[in-house]
Amino acid sequence: LVPLLVEAVAGMYGKSPKESPDYGRIINARHWNRLMDALSATEGTQIAVTDDLPDESDLYFPPTIVDGVRPGDSLMKDELFGPILPILTYDTLDEAISLVNSRDQPLALYVFAKSDSAEAVISRTRSGSATVNDTMFNLASQTNPFGGVGPSGVGRYTGRHTLDTFSHHRHVMKRPLWFPSPGVDSIRGPPFTGSENSWKTDLSHQMVYPTLWSLRESVLGKLVTLIPFWRMLVTIPGFLVAIIKSKPVIRRRKD
Repeated sequence: LVPLLVEAVAGMYGKSPKESPDYGRIINARHWNRLMDALSATEGTQIAVTDDLPDESDLYFPPTIVDGVRPGDSLMKDELFGPILPILTYDTLDEAISLVNSRDQPLALYVFAKSDSAEAVISRTRSGSATVNDTMFNLASQTNPFGGVGPSGVGRYTGRHTLDTFSHHRHVMKRPLWFPSPGVDSIRGPPFTGSENSWKTDLSHQMVYPTLWSLRESVLGKLVTLIPFWRMLVTIPGFLVAIIKSKPVIRRRKD
């Protein structure tokens, strides 16, 4: 893998990326020094990738590969946000998955593997997004959400998802003042005990879970459950009983 990575860098930027008009720079001196501190403290082996050296005056940091890195290395403590690639080795896929799960959920997960192995990694890990056998192209789509999970971020953006993230989905429910009558509406509050109040529990039970087998288990019942039609069927008799048995909570004042 390492020789192929070195070859890929040379193919894109040559042996001196500093001279390439396509190679970028670190955003500022603070981040340049942050990368240098992490690289200086690593216990891994730095691989010669280019002929260039880091240059603070130009904020230039060459593509850097570090082999033999351990999970507790300085390069593995925080997100790098720089052209440093630490390489950790593993013996089994379970070992690699355990390493991923032992850390904060990443913003993006990139898996290079055959279908079965890739599916195993994706199904057993969490990340803001995941891409198989490629990198960065998950950002190219304007219809799929991009965002973190847990410590890697909250919310998601691109396209409609950006609007949803910065919008509040407000739930508004409206009911007329005249319906239901105060007596029927008393089903929502106590008292629930006593024979005169048994209609409350009977009616509320039917609204949540019908007792009739034909509505609960039959094919017809399962079909109509796709819409709350069965609730209307089973509650009509109950409401009629409620109207008869309930006592008005509000009475007209006699002048």
